[in-house]
Amino acid sequence: MSRARFSLSLLAAATLAGCSNYTSPSNPPGGGGMQAANGISIVLGAQSKGTAAFSPNPRTISLASATGGLVIWTNNDQNGGVYGGTGVTHNITADNGSFTSGNLLPGATFETTLAGPGDYPYHCSIHPTMKGTVTVTP
Repeated sequence: MSRARFSLSLLAAATLAGCSNYTSPSNPPGGGGMQAANGISIVLGAQSKGTAAFSPNPRTISLASATGGLVIWTNNDQNGGVYGGTGVTHNITADNGSFTSGNLLPGATFETTLAGPGDYPYHCSIHPTMKGTVTVTP
C-alpha cells in the first residue's frame, strides 16, 4: 500500500511541476520580443494597420554596420498561448519586384540583403494597405 501511495505522490508532483515550468518564448506572439539587428516586426493585427503594420517603419540601416544591408522581417502577427496559437499569413514584396518573401506563416522570418544605398519601399501583397520602407545609407 505504501508503494502505491508513493508512486501516486510522485505522479502528482511530476504533473504539478510540468504545469509550473512553462516559460514564455523569447519572441512572444504579437511582437515585443527581442529584435534582431536590422529587424522589422510584422505586428499583431497588421492587416488593418497600414504603415503601422511594420515596426519600426521606416527602418534605416547602414551598409557600413556589422550586418551591412541585411534586413530580417519576422511575422509576429499571431495570437498565442500555452496551448498554441493561430495567426495571419503575410508576405514581403518589394514595390519594384526586386525581392519577395513568399508566404510567411506566423513566427516565420524572411531576410534579404539590400546592396546599395537608397529607399526600398515594400508591401504585403496579401494585404496591400500594409506598406513599409527600408532606407539604406552608405
